[in-house]
Amino acid sequence: MTSISPSERLFASALSRESSPSLEDCQELLSRYGNQSSAYFTLQQGARRFGVPGLGYIAYQPVAWPGLRFNVVFANPVCDPRSRPWLMRAFLNKVPGRHLFIGIDQTVAAELGQMGLHINEFGTEFTIDSRSFTVRGKDKKQIRHAANLARRAPVEVREESWQDVTEGGVEGISRCWSRHKAVGNRELSLLTRPPVMGDEWQVRKFYGYLEGELLGYVFFDPYFREGQVIGYTANILRQDTDRSPAGLLDYIILQAMEKFHQEGVFELSLGIAPLHNITAIPGDRWLLRRIGQGLYNHGNRFYAFKALSYHKSRYRGQECKWYMASDRSSALSIAWSILQGTGVLQLPGLTRPSPA
Repeated sequence: MTSISPSERLFASALSRESSPSLEDCQELLSRYGNQSSAYFTLQQGARRFGVPGLGYIAYQPVAWPGLRFNVVFANPVCDPRSRPWLMRAFLNKVPGRHLFIGIDQTVAAELGQMGLHINEFGTEFTIDSRSFTVRGKDKKQIRHAANLARRAPVEVREESWQDVTEGGVEGISRCWSRHKAVGNRELSLLTRPPVMGDEWQVRKFYGYLEGELLGYVFFDPYFREGQVIGYTANILRQDTDRSPAGLLDYIILQAMEKFHQEGVFELSLGIAPLHNITAIPGDRWLLRRIGQGLYNHGNRFYAFKALSYHKSRYRGQECKWYMASDRSSALSIAWSILQGTGVLQLPGLTRPSPA
């Protein structure tokens, strides 16, 4: 009997139906193949997942545009790299609607380009290697100032489970934080993962206290290779903006990074700065590029593109371009689908479709 490779099994099974692996299936796959710093975002509540238990999945969010449905994929497929082309082709062929990939790395973008999609730069991820990181130097003055926060104020950073923190205090900080953001009370999604007020599988949560009072926190999502955590992403960063000492969130990040380093986990991702430093690449869609550049330079009333990239760049870590892949849908419909799917904008009549 001829043996069937995992890729062929995945391809045949995915074409036969639109599968939805369970959360437990996805966690198991994530621990094996989820080596992108945003891989954990694929577990966020409300996202759909197409794939086969034990082999791989693609997380996506349908977004409605008049007369169209865009299936917005917001991270690399979670699977064996050898199976990835089969899985992506099955997704493109089986899931109805238009298809749009954002927040993908160069390898995945190249594979989608070979399938006929158009590739554009989408932003920059910032990553720190704790083995070589230092706060010395003129270009790290702000980070060095934050690292010395405990010399100026009686601050303490604790990693705590949900039962050890005051739920009302955590949620109160979140409300205070949202009042100072362009998106207001809306929680963003897809390119980030909305906060979960509770304990979560493998997520690390650090809280900053000043004289015993909770004033800020940072939640770190893990990413993996072959069952081992290889890094953490600083996903949720919030503080009481009225009372926190300057540099509190940076201080929490530095303290957490030191603890991860002691545990043998040396990589810390600060996440993607969407639209930061996007440039022309061969074969890209120039209008999408111009829209992205325009939003970055002039759309900060809707989302703090420049402020986000500035805060991430202060660590002087490694910068890596991330990409998007699109079909020939209009540039306007693609841009609106991204803004709407992520929650940056919400317009009447342009909502996420209800589950089929």
